[in-house]
Amino acid sequence: MDNLFNIELDDLAEKIGDFIHYWGFKKIHGKIWCHLYLSKEPVDAQTLMKKLKISKALTSQSLSELESYGVIECIGKCGGRCDRYISHHSVMNAITSVLRNREKKLLCSIFSSYRSLQSLPPEKIQEIGLDPCRVNHLGRMITFAERFLGLFLNFEKVDFSRFRDLFQKNKAS
Repeated sequence: MDNLFNIELDDLAEKIGDFIHYWGFKKIHGKIWCHLYLSKEPVDAQTLMKKLKISKALTSQSLSELESYGVIECIGKCGGRCDRYISHHSVMNAITSVLRNREKKLLCSIFSSYRSLQSLPPEKIQEIGLDPCRVNHLGRMITFAERFLGLFLNFEKVDFSRFRDLFQKNKAS
């Protein structure tokens, strides 16, 4: 019976890995996260290696990357090495952590490169075959994306529990 559940868990982890890969991460990140998230107890790297049939190096690198995004946490060190891991239970926190650590940095880099292009004299912009109006429009789009991301990241601090309670009361009526 346990083997059947392992097959179902492996299938789910595989699908989550595919989804995570679609968003630009490694498939193994999704598979590891799935196992940690669903586990009722902290999981050590050795167990993940066996369950996922992956190397020690891939396990170590993937755990380190997931930690850097703030989606998992080491909850016990033994001899200088992390001994057990857990997943943060809030999916919203995981998403905002990734957005803050990846997309925000990427947008800052894009904006910096845009500023360099925009600082060229208008005649130089036209000389290299660019439309100055579109260059300015692109700057507005980048600024909008940065502001939208900032608003979204601040949105995580909003407490919706009162609204949820209100809707649950209305459902019961």
